[in-house]
Amino acid sequence: MLKFKIGETVVEPTLGICTIAGVKRMTIDGKVSDFYIFEAGNAKVLVPRDQVEKRGIRKPMSKEEVRKIVNLLKVPVSPSREDAKMQYMGYREIMKSGDPVRITKLLRELYTLEQSDELKGKEREIMEQAKKFLVDEITYIKGASKTAISEQINESLRQMYKKKLQKERAKAKKPV
Repeated sequence: MLKFKIGETVVEPTLGICTIAGVKRMTIDGKVSDFYIFEAGNAKVLVPRDQVEKRGIRKPMSKEEVRKIVNLLKVPVSPSREDAKMQYMGYREIMKSGDPVRITKLLRELYTLEQSDELKGKEREIMEQAKKFLVDEITYIKGASKTAISEQINESLRQMYKKKLQKERAKAKKPV
């Protein structure tokens, strides 16, 4: 089981970067449990200590992991279109996981759909959440401005889409 210290910075999937403000012992349905108190801005979330791993709470990425994420943003993807409701539920699960690799892949897929005018309303919200999640964590790790990190992510996504189009054009030109 992961153990965190009060004052430590962690990533909680629904809050993003947050601080452990304390531990609170509570009795719920006759069972005594310890809860971490996570704070991010004005938001506070209480999570039972034994649910930390299941909830995807983790230490922030290392600088090396950030470098890998930025490179991963440039890898072209071909999103598949499935049942819209099922796909949306899958997107929500990925966001709840807090896994930066999965969120990066999701962002690439949604960006690709946006560029080909296939992005639906709710998907745009998820895309913005995914981008904000990555921007917030990378900003914290690099100590750069959110604007600079956001532009770096946008540029990586543009490069990714450009590579995808080049591959598609090259494939279309090949004789069958």
